[in-house]
Amino acid sequence: MHNFAHLRKTCFLLFLVMQSCVKDVDIDQYQEIVIPPTAALDLVYFTLSAENFLNSSGQVQTAKDEVRLEFLDDDYIQDGLVGANFNFIFYNTFPQAFSVTVKLLATNNSVRYQFPVEVPPGQPGTPTVVNYTELVPASRINDIKRSIKLVVEVEMQPNSEPIEGALRLESKAFYKFEFK
Repeated sequence: MHNFAHLRKTCFLLFLVMQSCVKDVDIDQYQEIVIPPTAALDLVYFTLSAENFLNSSGQVQTAKDEVRLEFLDDDYIQDGLVGANFNFIFYNTFPQAFSVTVKLLATNNSVRYQFPVEVPPGQPGTPTVVNYTELVPASRINDIKRSIKLVVEVEMQPNSEPIEGALRLESKAFYKFEFK
C-alpha cells in the first residue's frame, strides 16, 4: 500500500510538471525569429611615450596610428550592418592633456565619420582614465559602411610641466547585424 501511494504521488507530480512546461508551439513561426548577431572587435592598442610626441628638434608633434577595417569591404557585411559603437579607454600619466581625433576614412582617404575625445592630464603612478564610447546614430551607419580605415590622431597640449609619462589606449568596435 505504501508503494502504491508513493507511485500515485509521483505520477501526479510528473503530470503537473509536464502540464506546466508544455506550451503550444507553431513550427511555422521559425522564420519570424530574429537573433541579431553582434561582433566585438579589437581596434587600436598602443602605449605612447615622450619620444612619440617630440621630433628631432624637440618640438611637440602629433602622434598617429591607423588600422584597416577590411571586413567592412564585404557586401554581405555591409548589407547586414545596422549599428556600430566604438569604445576607447585612455590611461594618461603625462602631466599634459591630449586632444584625440578618431576618424573613419573611405578608400580615397576622405573622412566619412569622426569624433573628438579629450584626455585630461595625469600623474606618474596615478593615471587619468577616460572611458569614452561613441554611439553611432542610425542615420550615420552608411558612413561607417563606407569606411575602410580607422585613424587615431593624438595631439599633446603642452604646458610648463616636463614631457614625460605614458599614454595608453585600448579600443574596441561593437557592430550589430541583421541578416535576412
